[in-house]
Amino acid sequence: MNRFLKTLLWLAVLLLTLAGASALAETTLSFSPENPRVGDYVDVTVRPGREAQSVRYELSTPAGVVYKSKAADLSAHFTASFRPREEAEYTLTAVIVYGKNDTETVSVTVPVSGTAPAQEGPDAVYSQKDGWWHKVMYRTKKPVETLEKGGCAIFTLSHLLQRLGCSGEEVLPASLAAKNTRFYIPGRGTDNGGLISQAAKDYDFVTESELIESEHEIEVALRHGDKFSFSIVIGHIALADGISEDGSMVHIVDSATGATFERKDRWKTKGHIYYQKEDGSFAEAMSADELPGIRWFFETGEYSGMEYWMDLHYCAHQGMRLVRLPWLKADTGSGLQTASLEYAGALVCKVSTGGESVRIPAKDAVWTTEGADGPQIAVVTGKKGAKILDGDGKPLEGFSKPLTAGTMLAVLGVEKDLVYVYWKDVFCWLSRKSVDLVPVSTEAFSTGIVSMNGRTAGTAKVTARNTPKSNGLRVADWTIGTPVAIVEAGKEYTLVEGKGSRGWIQNKYLTPDAAE
Repeated sequence: MNRFLKTLLWLAVLLLTLAGASALAETTLSFSPENPRVGDYVDVTVRPGREAQSVRYELSTPAGVVYKSKAADLSAHFTASFRPREEAEYTLTAVIVYGKNDTETVSVTVPVSGTAPAQEGPDAVYSQKDGWWHKVMYRTKKPVETLEKGGCAIFTLSHLLQRLGCSGEEVLPASLAAKNTRFYIPGRGTDNGGLISQAAKDYDFVTESELIESEHEIEVALRHGDKFSFSIVIGHIALADGISEDGSMVHIVDSATGATFERKDRWKTKGHIYYQKEDGSFAEAMSADELPGIRWFFETGEYSGMEYWMDLHYCAHQGMRLVRLPWLKADTGSGLQTASLEYAGALVCKVSTGGESVRIPAKDAVWTTEGADGPQIAVVTGKKGAKILDGDGKPLEGFSKPLTAGTMLAVLGVEKDLVYVYWKDVFCWLSRKSVDLVPVSTEAFSTGIVSMNGRTAGTAKVTARNTPKSNGLRVADWTIGTPVAIVEAGKEYTLVEGKGSRGWIQNKYLTPDAAE
């Protein structure tokens, strides 16, 4: 036999040996953790002994079948998960399909004992459609609804509250669902605006009725530590709780990632989904399977909740519902408490705590500002007043009338061209050119009462102006008896603050309070 024929024979034997070894490779079915508890995520891995097309799963206990797939329920997911709902010795079976009439069945025993602690904490991410929530009720009245099917807003609220520092059973999904069932509207889903507004009262955070669509405002808010509950796709609510370093990407916490992928594709939205690589760059996930660490649950055929990233532009276009920790606190006699601002001032402001409204020195109110040594007040100075703007510098919808000169607002942030302020339950922006910024005074000041001919009670009004002249621009009309703080005293006019405005009034219309 010549050398060439010997080589061919050797290669043929080698190929037959390799083929035989492949055919004899053992198929394995494994799971982790090794000793799972009720409520744990049990991750399953199937390693076929040869090239396989698909797999289907079955699960049972001595009490009966938990899940049995149909012959048509074939999946390419050779890694899958489930959550045991009772203490028992489970039998997990995988039916591996190699071809037509060519299958292999492997089984493994999964002993489940003990109970896993509830998922909670600032890093919790709930998986809405993992099967665990299949019988946990959201709405008990007909038509009934479960958390698995209709609870995205509830899961988002739980994510939100725990990231705000709230804890305990009351902020877990089942408790929140039982408490807020009235916000579920059959055929439409959850009234997320009503849900968040009620939660703001219950858990001491701030929100707004209007959705924010300004990219700049959303970016500033996220950098400040604020969060947003929003409709990420039609019919599905998720949480936005962070911003990328370059400001282009929003960090998302989603209880039903598969629903987001499915609906964005169905409605052909431009909501691209990204994950962050180890080097800090972003890569687009074209399907849920491409997100690192995502689970697929064989009982429901659904994906786990997940954290990922989306374009800021897309999120802003959806309209986002602000959630902010209290920005204002004040001590009205019972210690420092969250307060709402009725009007601002550099000397005196009026706040409400616990249903009580009271005027206090502005220095006793505590709020956060940026780029300043301490709290600031914006005083409108423009002759035409100041237009209320969104974060993009455009007129804010619903506020066509400009603020009048002399109006005073609490400043939360200062930029080159814009000032971020609070005005009548709305966070908004003013042009930097239309205001003066003054610090909240830390010094003692005098006070007085607007009067006329010595009278401090009645319906008569006194006009305050923007300059100490009779032809100055009208700032406000104060009814006699209005308390004011004295900013600057002059020979004929005195600059005062009252009811959230600053202006000059003639000395004859001011009765100073007696010095203490």
